[in-house]
Parts: sequence; structure tokens; C-alpha cells
Amino acid sequence: MGQGYIKAWKRHRKMTLNLVVPTGEIKFVLFDDRLDSTTCGQFFSIHLSRNNYQRLTVPPLVWMGVQGVSEDLNMLLNIASIPHDPEEVDQCDFQEIKYLW
Repeated sequence: MGQGYIKAWKRHRKMTLNLVVPTGEIKFVLFDDRLDSTTCGQFFSIHLSRNNYQRLTVPPLVWMGVQGVSEDLNMLLNIASIPHDPEEVDQCDFQEIKYLW
């Protein structure tokens, strides 16, 4: 993923994502529209890199977008809770969720 490249919005209905960034720096933006959630309607953002190396866990039904930050290679590693199934993924247009990148 190149610097400035944005990929948004995607959510999984069943899969829990466990994300790390082994090289580069990536900005993650999460949006919760789950009506029964205490964080419904809220955004959360975090930059992960070698300097801020930690795991980001994204539960099912939370929207996620990513943006490459580093000029170098930005690599995302997902240790998923289940095998990938394109039938359990929702995507929406970049403009549908209003976020100022």
C-alpha cells in the first residue's frame, strides 16, 4: 500500500480481524454503526507501525478504512478468526461514511 492510498469502507459480518503492521505505517479508522453498541456513531483512529507496534482487534460489524502513511512499503498483516469468505463481507462507497482523511 503506497503513501496516501486510502481503502475504505469494509466490514465483516462474522470475522474478527487481528491486525499488525510489520513494516511501514498505516492509519486505521474504525466506524461503529451497531445500534446496540455503546460506541454507536463514533470513529476511532490509530496509527500502527514499528514505532507503535501493537495488535488492533476489530470485531464483526465494525466498518474499517486504512490509509498508507509511510513513504516506504506499508504492510498489513491480518490474523483472522476464520478463513476468508467473500460472502460475509460488506463494502460501501468511500463517500457513504463521512470521515475527513
